[in-house]
Amino acid sequence: MKKQKKILKYSDLKKEELLVCVRKNKDFRKTAKRFVTEYTNLNDHYTLSEYEIADHYIDLNKYDINDLSEEDWKILDESVDIQDVVLRDRLLRNIELINAKELIYKVSKWFIEFFKEYKIKVLILHIVDNYTMDLMVRIANIYNINVIGICPIFFSGYKRITIYGEHNKIRDVDSSEIEQVKNELENNFKSYMTPSLAKAFKGSFYYYFKYKIKYIYLYVFLHKFLQKKNYDYYSIPYGARVKSVSYFFPFKHYTSKLPEKSENNVYIPMHYHPEATIEYWSDNLKDVDYISSLIEVVRRFSDQGYNVYLKEHPGMCFWQNPSLYKKIKKIENVSIIHPFLNTCKVLDNFDNVVVWTGSTGVEALLRNKKVFFMCSNYYFDKTSDDLYEANKLTSEKQKEDLIERILSNTIPWN
Repeated sequence: MKKQKKILKYSDLKKEELLVCVRKNKDFRKTAKRFVTEYTNLNDHYTLSEYEIADHYIDLNKYDINDLSEEDWKILDESVDIQDVVLRDRLLRNIELINAKELIYKVSKWFIEFFKEYKIKVLILHIVDNYTMDLMVRIANIYNINVIGICPIFFSGYKRITIYGEHNKIRDVDSSEIEQVKNELENNFKSYMTPSLAKAFKGSFYYYFKYKIKYIYLYVFLHKFLQKKNYDYYSIPYGARVKSVSYFFPFKHYTSKLPEKSENNVYIPMHYHPEATIEYWSDNLKDVDYISSLIEVVRRFSDQGYNVYLKEHPGMCFWQNPSLYKKIKKIENVSIIHPFLNTCKVLDNFDNVVVWTGSTGVEALLRNKKVFFMCSNYYFDKTSDDLYEANKLTSEKQKEDLIERILSNTIPWN
């Protein structure tokens, strides 16, 4: 996993030495402003964005490939893995490679020139979620800029400090805090991030029509006609979306009947995708498109004699292509659990759970389940290159250590 420097409180920064990367998410702007106020000596900051809403605008058309100098190419050789950048980004991996590389070079050149001119010491951003942010971080590291990523975590009262989903120990945690969070997660826990069925349907129905407008205006008009390369314009066709009316009728593929507990059963909570939590948080490039990785895992466990029970992510209930369900259910001994069944209730019926980077792995470990990890994540480090690695916590001390590790990567945020 990629690592960042340990975060510190800053008491002697000048305004021009701190920069906050913002997008159109107003909530993050509020989060960044509060972070700057509480963790630095500053009350104000400069901003950077690929939209003309900030102090510094990332102009994707300012430079061309021929503008890169020999020194620039050396920086790219040192900091940019083209294959990694392309495959992890949902836009770049869906367009022609030559066009993807051109975008990478043009954006890289912009950041090289920017970091040369402005002597930034601290860069604050949301988690990396696209190639522009990825390149910004890679090149910032060349210029020894301390990059701080701030993102939500699945239980309330905290923010994680991470860039690529990696674990970074940033503070010590006392036993009372560990016990409090452990009790919360062990007692019929439900994440504040989980939508209700009604909310999921309402949001999906609204987005079905919103997407059509966004496609015509952002993708066709702004990107295709005006040749704007802004990420949210160019990537419209490749993000999660409700493609057709058929997406609103997924329930025939689900079952609300849970099996009797058996060692031959395995539970696989599905991921929201495409999203940073699988594209950038997984340390294995095989996982970044998620679908092929998921189908491989389902088939492998089925062939090993397991009864495989998947549960759709609640946020994907009306966004998932029904053809995926049909493919998965053609595999022997596979069922798909209703996405709005309570996770704690589902876990009670299984001894084996498969995860990539999702929070269900934490809940399963705390409930004495055997968890098969497909990749390393912020609460578990794989020690082999095998397809998966199993772990089971057998003592309260191990569970406390798990919670301590997670909390050590957070800041309190009430």
